[in-house]
Amino acid sequence: MISVLPLSLTLALSSSVPGTETAHAVYADLLATHVKDGRVDYKALAAKDLDKLDRYLAVVGRSSLPDDRNRRIGFLIDAYNALVLRAVITHGRPRSVLDVKDFFKGKVHRVAGQTVSLDQLEKEVLNPYAKDPRTHFVLVCAAVGCPILESKPFYGDNVDRRMDVATRRYLASPTGAQAKPDQLTISKIFDWYAQDFGGREGAVRFILRHLSPQSKRTTGTDPQVGFLDYNWTLNQR
Repeated sequence: MISVLPLSLTLALSSSVPGTETAHAVYADLLATHVKDGRVDYKALAAKDLDKLDRYLAVVGRSSLPDDRNRRIGFLIDAYNALVLRAVITHGRPRSVLDVKDFFKGKVHRVAGQTVSLDQLEKEVLNPYAKDPRTHFVLVCAAVGCPILESKPFYGDNVDRRMDVATRRYLASPTGAQAKPDQLTISKIFDWYAQDFGGREGAVRFILRHLSPQSKRTTGTDPQVGFLDYNWTLNQR
C-alpha cells in the first residue's frame, strides 16, 4: 500500500542527513556530463555514472523537505527528473516511456521519506505546494515533446526566474506553441492540465502572457486554439 505523508509532517533539509550537499553536487555533475541541448545520453549515464545517480537518489529518499519555498520546489523538481532518468535506464531505454506499463503511476519511489509514484510526486506533492503552473515546464517526462531537461539542477535560490525562462523557452519551441494569424496551436500539456491554468480560457491567457511579442502580434488577443500531437519518442542523444 502506498503511504504518502502530509507535507506538514516533514522537517527542514539539514546537515544531519549525511552527504546532502555532496549529493546535489554529484547530480549537477551528472547533468552537465550527460545532458546536452535537452537530450540525454542514457547509454553513457548507465555505463559510467549509474552508481552516482543511485547515490543521489538515496539521499533524496532519506532527506527531509526544505522549509524554504524555492529550495523545496527545486528539490522536488530535481527529484522528479532524476527519478525519470533512473526509470528510463531501469526499463532498458525504451523507444518511448509509453511502452512501459504504468511508467508514471505504477512504480513507487522514496522522496523525502515519502513513498510515491512519479504521478503522485507531481500531482500530490509538488503541484499542491507550489500552486504554480510553470512547474509543468520544468518537469521532464523523457519525451521529445516535453520541455527540455536542463544541464543544471533547480535546487537553489533562483527557481522562480528559471521556471519563467523555461516556460518562455517551451512556448517559443515548435513543441510548445505554434502561432499563426488569429490561431494558436499548443502542447497537449495545456489540455491534460487545463485546471492548473484556470481552464481553457485561463490557459490561453497564461500562454499569451509568456509568448514572444512577435507571436502575440501574430495570434492576436482572441486566437482560435488547437492542440499539437505530442511526441513521446525518448529524449535521448
